[in-house]
Amino acid sequence: MSLREVSRRAPRILQRGDSLLLDEGAPPTLNDLADALQFALGDGRIWFNDNRMVLMQADVLGALMAQMIQDKGTQHTRIQSMRIGWQEGVKLAHIVMNRFPQQDLTAALAAGPRLHTIEGYAKVTTRRFEFDAKRKTYHGEFHWTDSVAGTEHIRRFGVCDCAACWMQVGVPSGYTKTLLGFPVIFREIECVAQGAPRCLVVGKDVGG
Repeated sequence: MSLREVSRRAPRILQRGDSLLLDEGAPPTLNDLADALQFALGDGRIWFNDNRMVLMQADVLGALMAQMIQDKGTQHTRIQSMRIGWQEGVKLAHIVMNRFPQQDLTAALAAGPRLHTIEGYAKVTTRRFEFDAKRKTYHGEFHWTDSVAGTEHIRRFGVCDCAACWMQVGVPSGYTKTLLGFPVIFREIECVAQGAPRCLVVGKDVGG
């Protein structure tokens, strides 16, 4: 069932949501999402639902980002990384909608941080998110502990004066926008690459 159809049948459910009111057992739970990840060991394939995945060492990803910075500069690397993250977020949102069709949009949004954790980007702790679909408003705050991008950046370049988890920030932007149907931009307010103990990420609707 599409989100449009869900909205038509149960508009009150989709109008507003608050992570503080979420039933922790509402699907997709962390276990539900983990069950969707399958290893076809004899075939050389990893699947998340019907989407093929790959494993990559964090050190290799860090080396790739460092090479991009050296070749094209920080600004170019930041923009391209966020675009890649955005596309991943969009695809993850479609996977959740297809595998876990439901009327609880709050639970679908809560799956985003869980997926971020499963993929190994960071341990994500949701401080709170809330939205009003009718008014097209969203606000969310999240902690990322042991972020791959931030850790790799500081290992290669030392403490810097800017946040460095560019691709990771793009993921929730694409994911949340796809589910809600209006733009939501995530920004990294604090980053381990700046010397912070963990990353603080805040998402807001464009009007906010």
